[in-house]
Amino acid sequence: MYPLQVYLPASYGSGSASYPVNYAMDGDAIFNPPATRFANFRDILERRGTQAVLVGIGGTSRREQDYLLPGANAYHDFLTQELVPFIESKYRADAAKRMLTGLSLSGSMAGVALFLEGASGSLTFSYFLSFEGSFDSQTAQNNDLEQKMHDAWGSKALPATLMLTRCDNPQECNFGNVDAMYKRLQARAYPGFVLTETTYGTTHVATDIPSFTDAMAKLFP
Repeated sequence: MYPLQVYLPASYGSGSASYPVNYAMDGDAIFNPPATRFANFRDILERRGTQAVLVGIGGTSRREQDYLLPGANAYHDFLTQELVPFIESKYRADAAKRMLTGLSLSGSMAGVALFLEGASGSLTFSYFLSFEGSFDSQTAQNNDLEQKMHDAWGSKALPATLMLTRCDNPQECNFGNVDAMYKRLQARAYPGFVLTETTYGTTHVATDIPSFTDAMAKLFP
């Protein structure tokens, strides 16, 4: 159902090490022409020499079905129960360094994935990269899921990183709703949880490129 593209760093074939894997939703979307999201991210990884695998997940035409509740539940099941096991059966993947990234609706889906996993008490991904997330598309449902995560996790350490980014135009960007989610999570003060918010002077979709570039620089200095 979902076409996949996989990028392996040049060093992959010459050793036996396991690699972090970045799962990029909207992999076939052309947000920043002429290339797809997958191709743009691949170029960034190659240019930086980042030692990580990239998996581009297609199916952008289903984004309003897959990235919004209730469909997000089934999509998240696909990610965690089908895609991750499939990738890790074929490639030397580091299970402790799974990353999930999205932009706009898939950006808020990255947050939903964190909340779903947190509510279940078990994390599949460790790094959630949410760029210009459309958290206002279902504010009440998002907040309800986050509350369930808070109730389930209690005072235990939450070994996850959420990187939130936004662009700086309040009228054209998800400026306010990204910040609202940031402040909500910041107030929770989850032990062990790493939360960041970065603002760029770009357009909505153009935020994707510097967001990913900077995220890779922070995670793989």
